[in-house]
Amino acid sequence: MSALIDLSDPAHAKALRMLEHELIAWFVSIAKDGAPRAVPVWFYWDDGRLFVFSEPTAGKVAHVRRGSPVLVHLNAGGPFGDDVVILHGTAEISPRSTAEWLADYGEPFGAKYAAAIEDYGSPLPQIGETFDTLIEFTPRRLQAW
Repeated sequence: MSALIDLSDPAHAKALRMLEHELIAWFVSIAKDGAPRAVPVWFYWDDGRLFVFSEPTAGKVAHVRRGSPVLVHLNAGGPFGDDVVILHGTAEISPRSTAEWLADYGEPFGAKYAAAIEDYGSPLPQIGETFDTLIEFTPRRLQAW
């Protein structure tokens, strides 16, 4: 378990459930011109890190390569938008390709996104080839309520 999450805190316990089950996160990085850029992404949470697939030419990849700070937040849930998870941290481009990562995590990732993968219309191995750049995000701070 990540030292970032204190399961004795109800907001943190809820944040962990959301990180494990939510389908969309917003990946926010800083572009070369200094403007923030937010994009929705599929993600996988594992042992205190969040993994995101990307096409190699995507802006977020260039931002991460330049060392941009990164913020990841989930869509606010709850009846009044009061289930909030915001992670502040750093990201790096993994030396592993998405296909290599899927060799270890393909089954749980595929189960999480089964309906989305079917709707997307491409099998998971093909998604791994298209979005072959793997971003590893390590949060340093959690805001949750």
